[in-house]
Amino acid sequence: MATVTIGNHSKIVAPFAEQYRIRSFYRDVLGCTLTKETTKVDYVKFQDGFFMAVLYQDDVASPEELRLSVWLELRTNELAALRNKITAFGVHSIEIPGAEHLYFQAPGGQVFRVVGEGDDLSRFER
Repeated sequence: MATVTIGNHSKIVAPFAEQYRIRSFYRDVLGCTLTKETTKVDYVKFQDGFFMAVLYQDDVASPEELRLSVWLELRTNELAALRNKITAFGVHSIEIPGAEHLYFQAPGGQVFRVVGEGDDLSRFER
């Protein structure tokens, strides 16, 4: 049987109007590096070597539609500090009944969950 893993490249689609806030969020809040910045696409490099392309378009999913789609997990060794930076930036927090982690919509509408490096997440794996 073939071995399948999740790779280290992804893309999101976001409206042109959010470009400044998206760049600021990934660079200033999450500490990512923008390896390419153009009017139509940005390349974002996370500290662990994960890359995300941000494609700017006019026709994008609404924030409501994005809340129903996939979320990505952000893992940090400074959970409280990162949570504070994210909420101070002014993102839209998402309430999930019974959830202990911060779920939020980043500029552009994509949903993330923030966890600590030492968090025991094994209950989600059984």
